[in-house]
Amino acid sequence: MRPSTSTYSMIIYFLANSSLLLVNSSFVRNRHKHHATFSPPATESTDTSYIPEIRHCIDAIKWCQSTQRHTSARDETLDNDTQMRFAGVGRLYSIKSSGTTFEVENASELPHVQVLNRLSSATVAVIGIGGVGSWVAEALCRSGVGNIILMDLDDICISNTNRQLHALTSTVGKMKTDEMKKRLVDINPRCNVTLIHDFISVDTANNFIASLLPEVSVVVDAIDGMYEKTALMLACVNHGVPIVTCGGAAGRSDPTKIVTGDLTEVQEDRLLFKCRKELRQAHGFPKVPVPKKGPKPKVKKWRIPAVYSTEVQQLVRDSDSDEGTSSFRRCDGALGTSCFVTGTYGFVAASKVVEMISTNNMVKPKKQRTKKQ
Repeated sequence: MRPSTSTYSMIIYFLANSSLLLVNSSFVRNRHKHHATFSPPATESTDTSYIPEIRHCIDAIKWCQSTQRHTSARDETLDNDTQMRFAGVGRLYSIKSSGTTFEVENASELPHVQVLNRLSSATVAVIGIGGVGSWVAEALCRSGVGNIILMDLDDICISNTNRQLHALTSTVGKMKTDEMKKRLVDINPRCNVTLIHDFISVDTANNFIASLLPEVSVVVDAIDGMYEKTALMLACVNHGVPIVTCGGAAGRSDPTKIVTGDLTEVQEDRLLFKCRKELRQAHGFPKVPVPKKGPKPKVKKWRIPAVYSTEVQQLVRDSDSDEGTSSFRRCDGALGTSCFVTGTYGFVAASKVVEMISTNNMVKPKKQRTKKQ
């Protein structure tokens, strides 16, 4: 007995939707050695030519697949589901990319589709998944970035609730990267999320960045250790990898004061001041003008975008010092924080990354003449 018309409809619906579940697999190579976990792509075939009863439906299925997918220069694919989720981002940045020449041969090569292709084929590494990094990761995912690397070895404290996106009653005690990945794949099931359960260190930063090549497009520095931040920036400079660094968000309450600029232009940020000083004194980076102190000599930008606040940061009182206090205080930090400040830091950093990728204008750091050790 031949299947009914409704049966054919169900088969067509299943096959068409199965094709939507294919995951981009260009970044599923095991390049990370530090307890990394990966999101493997679906590899099931959608070839249905061996089913005699629905042979006449194959052309319709192939047409459905061909309208979903557009192959870019990096052999990435863009489907209807991605366009439905992120077309707004594509349209927004296709206007910003109006200076770019687009060769449009069919509907799949429209400017906004080319923007989405760039985003879906890009790989962004977020180092530090805390008060700033968690917001960065979600904003990147909601903007259509197809490959995201999350690096952190910290778990979620109850005192993270006031500023970190993944901190919920149900997630306290769980790993930040694990919980962040759950959110990201729920936002976009096609997002390939790689987890690295580790901390960056002065000794490992250079090799770590080297291990990400050539896939990584941009690195976001959302860590708060001065020496580690400096090592990460220096590694990206050495390997020519674009990096966006984030300053200190603690001790600030006004999100409207958060701006972005070159690292040489940063003001009112003690953390980035220390990083800049270390780069100058230990690694031969050129001097930068001191605010409100004499004439301002012209200084070439280091081409390291920084997110910082012009709000004067609160000072740490002796009574709030971490020394001799509980682990709860160390987890929470000596200065107060708020989600609308850490979130804004994260969103500004993510916007810089998305702008670079969408407009195909990657800001690679300027390599400096380093001092001989």
